[in-house]
Amino acid sequence: MTKRVTSHDVAKRAGVSRGVVSAVINGTPGIRVSEEKRREVLKAIEELSYSVDAQARSMRTGKSKCIAAYGNLDNPFFLQVLQGVQRACTERDYHLLLYGHNRQESKQALIKLFNQRRIDGLLTKDVTGYEDEEWIAMVKEAGIPYMSIEGYPDREEVQSVLLDYGASIHLALDYLYAQTGLPPIYVEMYNGPEYAPNWGDRNRRSGYVEWMQLKGLDPVIWQQRDGEIDPSWWDERIRSLPLPSALLTNWSQGGFLIYQSARRLELSIGRDLYVMAADNTMRANEYMVPALSAVEMPYVEMGKAGAHRLLDLIEGKQPRAASKIWMPAVLAPRESTPLVNGRQD
Repeated sequence: MTKRVTSHDVAKRAGVSRGVVSAVINGTPGIRVSEEKRREVLKAIEELSYSVDAQARSMRTGKSKCIAAYGNLDNPFFLQVLQGVQRACTERDYHLLLYGHNRQESKQALIKLFNQRRIDGLLTKDVTGYEDEEWIAMVKEAGIPYMSIEGYPDREEVQSVLLDYGASIHLALDYLYAQTGLPPIYVEMYNGPEYAPNWGDRNRRSGYVEWMQLKGLDPVIWQQRDGEIDPSWWDERIRSLPLPSALLTNWSQGGFLIYQSARRLELSIGRDLYVMAADNTMRANEYMVPALSAVEMPYVEMGKAGAHRLLDLIEGKQPRAASKIWMPAVLAPRESTPLVNGRQD
C-alpha cells in the first residue's frame, strides 16, 4: 500500500518547517518566505507528488482556491473565454469548475457551492448587454465575488469586462477608408423576427453613423435579418453599386453572404468589392477565399482579465465597487481589403 505523502514529508524534504510549507501553499499572511525556500518547497512538492487536501485547506483558510465559470457550452465564445480564465487560474494556482447552463441545475446552485466553501467566486459569460436584476440581487445577498463577461454595461456597481463596440467600428472604418478612400456601406445583420439590436450592435451602428458624419459622408445602411437569406436581395443591392465599393458588415455572417453574391455576379472580392467584418462570430475569417479582414473580439483576453479581477476580489486586492474593464478590439487585416492603387493614407 502506497504511503500517503503529507506536508510533514514535504517540509522534511525541503528542510523547512511545516509552517513554511503551509505559507507557500496557502499564501498565509504574516509569514514571509524567501524565494530560495519557496523554490525548495515547490521542488519537494513536485518530487514527492504531493497534493493538497482541498477540503481540509478550505476548512482552515475559508478558501477553496476554486472558482466557477458559467455559460453556454455550445457557444464558441464561451470556450474562448474559458481559455483565458484557465490561464489566469493556472498563473494564480486556482482550480476552475466548469458549469454549463444546459445542465438541469441553474446557476443559482453555484451560490450554494459558495456557501459551502466549495468555490470562492463566480464568473459568467453572458450575451452582450445582458442584465438580470433578480440574479444580481441574489449575488449581493450572498456576498459572492462575481464577474460578468459582456454583461451589465449600464450597471456600474456590477463588475464586468466589456468591449468598446463603438471604438471597434471606428478602428475598422479608419483602416478600410485608409486602404480604399471609398465611403463604406454598413451592412447590419440582426436576429429575430423584428429588428431589436443588442447593446453591442446599437453601439456599432451609432459608431458607424458618428464616423461617417465626422468625415462629412452620408451614412448608407443595409439591413437584413439573419436566417432570411434571399439571394436576389443581395444580388440586387450589390449589382447597383459603383465599382469598386467598400462594405463593412457588423457580423462576419454578412461577409459570407456578400462573398456568395459576388461569386454569382462574377465580381472579385479585394478588387471590385472591399469587404470587412466588425467581428469574428464565424471563426472562419481566415479560411474564406480571399481571407476576410475583421475586427477580432478578444474573448480569450477578456476571460483572462475577468478571472484576474475576480481573483483580486477574492483575495481582497480589489474593491468591490471597482470600475468596468474595457477591452480594445484587435484589427486583423487580410486579403479582402488590399491597398488600392498603392494608397497609403
